[in-house]
Amino acid sequence: MLFLSCKGDGTSASDKQTSQGILGRANFESYIEVSWNKKNMDTLQSLLVEDFICRHNGIRVVDDRSEMQAFMNVYFTGFPDARIETDTLVVNKGQLSTHWTFNGTHTGTFRQLRPTGKKVRINGHAIVSFDSKGKIVREDVYYNELEFLQQLGYTLNPPILK
Repeated sequence: MLFLSCKGDGTSASDKQTSQGILGRANFESYIEVSWNKKNMDTLQSLLVEDFICRHNGIRVVDDRSEMQAFMNVYFTGFPDARIETDTLVVNKGQLSTHWTFNGTHTGTFRQLRPTGKKVRINGHAIVSFDSKGKIVREDVYYNELEFLQQLGYTLNPPILK
């Protein structure tokens, strides 16, 4: 005998989780391909919740959808040819885990760094959470920021000890 856990609408809990995962994955793929790679930030309205949060290496860098738009513009200005590719996507319930690669040429001002003309290629990992409708709620991104800056030509100087 097989028992299924069902909600009031006749849909099993596992069906809802599967549906959530399918929607979340599709939204994340659009977020990367359309919002980031095609630089179409109009799509953020349908892909991210209003109070979307983004952290880079544990530091909160974005507190809502409009801040994400401004954050992305910093990258688009500094790296007009920027492209993100995802190698692996694993979806489990309301979360997605991905390994990604960022490629771009630093031909514009990035943060307060003048253009160096150098190409960067950096790998990282992201854990993305989405709501029951598949909208992205949170993105936690991890990468080696020192390696990123070194590829731009910056160096790390040892401290001066007295």
